[in-house]
Amino acid sequence: MSESIKVVNDNKFNVGIRFENEANREITIRAKSFVLMSENDILYVDSVSKLIRDGKLLVESDELMQKMGYMEKSPNAITEDEIEKLFKLPINKLKTELEKIDSKHAIDKVVHLAKSADLPQSKLKIIKEVFNVEIFEEIDQEIV
Repeated sequence: MSESIKVVNDNKFNVGIRFENEANREITIRAKSFVLMSENDILYVDSVSKLIRDGKLLVESDELMQKMGYMEKSPNAITEDEIEKLFKLPINKLKTELEKIDSKHAIDKVVHLAKSADLPQSKLKIIKEVFNVEIFEEIDQEIV
């Protein structure tokens, strides 16, 4: 049998995969967890969906990612640890990095973490500006 490769769902939602090429086999990757998949299964998922391309699923094999044509990691495949590191960047660098993120699930992850992080108003304004979201509403209510 071929080598199993770790496929991670680092989101707050489950991801379901149905293999139409087989007898209705399905896999559910629960939020904040992973599954081990064969290379053929991963190639199939990439060919019929945008889950890997959009960064909803992270394949932990650089070799396979290159084989599928992904020379670098999608900015939308950002983890919570990577977001925490972004928050420590200077404002101009933070803005540049945030502008690379364009997928709803990744934006939601950044905004959610920003609301719970102890960020200065200047960085919250950058997040609001880049993603066109209302980030101060909840924070202001908590202060009152």
